[in-house]
Amino acid sequence: MNRKPLFLKMFSAISVLLLAALAVAACGSTGIAAQVVNDGNLTICHATGNAATPYDEITVDFNELTAHVDHQNDLIPAPAGGCPQTVKTDGNTGKITICHATGSATNPYNKITIAFNALRGHSNHKGDVIPAPANGCPAVTATATPTISTTPTITTTPTITTTPTITTTPAATLPGDNAGKITICHATGSAKNPYVMITVSVNGLNGHGKHTRDIIPAPAGGCPTK
Repeated sequence: MNRKPLFLKMFSAISVLLLAALAVAACGSTGIAAQVVNDGNLTICHATGNAATPYDEITVDFNELTAHVDHQNDLIPAPAGGCPQTVKTDGNTGKITICHATGSATNPYNKITIAFNALRGHSNHKGDVIPAPANGCPAVTATATPTISTTPTITTTPTITTTPTITTTPAATLPGDNAGKITICHATGSAKNPYVMITVSVNGLNGHGKHTRDIIPAPAGGCPTK
């Protein structure tokens, strides 16, 4: 039996598979490899007003982010290299750019810029890329870089999967605590609307513990109007 034609067919199929895997990996270099799973949270640099430690790096959920809309010196999101040691003034516009997953294979993402209060509507969009990568939205939908083994499996459609592990630390109990959260009166600095009532994570109070004008926890009768 002549095995040469069979060997040539197998070699051709393996070559096609390797080229396809390398193409997917190349696409990943445009931003997919750095994609963070959207878990409804965002890491920001919260301006402290202290020259020695100008920023606190904190993670807030999309609902809590609205309390930072008037913090003009906050950096949202936090830079990839961490919070800077000097204040970047007027960097917070109250908006954020994201890659919204469309579900389309040919056009997998729409790059949109939305206000913080609109971001909460994307909490359950696990396929969204938040924030959008600096070099733009990915051209393909993927969550991991394929692994090429020494014995490749020949298949018409490679399956690329990953299961993110999200670990949470139980928060301590404080007055007003409800499932790890607490309601506070956040000082806005506005004479007409001096306080905003928000519910934040008890774990570190997301930086609000250092806000001397905040009322923690909120009074039973609501936040003061003066």
